[in-house]
Amino acid sequence: MQIKKTQYRNAQAFTLIEMIGVLAVIAILAALVLPKVFESINSARINNTAVSYNTVKLAVVDHYAKFGSLLSSNGVLFTTAASVATNYDGMLLTEGFLDKRFQVKIGDTNSRVQVVTAGLVSVTATAINASHNLDGTGAVNDAVGGVVVQAVIPGVEEADAKDLNDRLDGAALGTDIGTSDLVGRVKYATGTPTTVYIYVTHR
Repeated sequence: MQIKKTQYRNAQAFTLIEMIGVLAVIAILAALVLPKVFESINSARINNTAVSYNTVKLAVVDHYAKFGSLLSSNGVLFTTAASVATNYDGMLLTEGFLDKRFQVKIGDTNSRVQVVTAGLVSVTATAINASHNLDGTGAVNDAVGGVVVQAVIPGVEEADAKDLNDRLDGAALGTDIGTSDLVGRVKYATGTPTTVYIYVTHR
């Protein structure tokens, strides 16, 4: 009877060259995938801001439909000098038209919705006033009336401001990076960080 010998093979580890090859493949894949991941994250931040803006817009419409005035809180009139005017989203929250205050993923934590006195038709829209050149023609204020409701987002990177503008207004009502955007619903001054003003409505 012949006994079969079991042969043991020495276990071998990866060689240095094989390890370098594996790491090189991983590095190449990471270089291809990471930019797409960061682009998706940034796109989600801009989408979040656009959705929050549209939620506020619907809440303002519901408020106006119920009370017939933008300058009222639970039916009680106030002026644009009142503290509720600078925290308009807080008022909409207490009235039950919003589930939470206006919060966005771009800019700093001081984003808010405010109601301000509307400018005259002859007032040129700038990045800091309540005048909005909504149609982009001429330099005239289209938000004429008693008051303007606008969302304010301070501390925004200019590239994010441009992306938000392109998402809400389209590229036709936008400008290149390095140029102030004063037309359409979204307006901001050039520079980083900048404050973005988004027109909601006026009456």
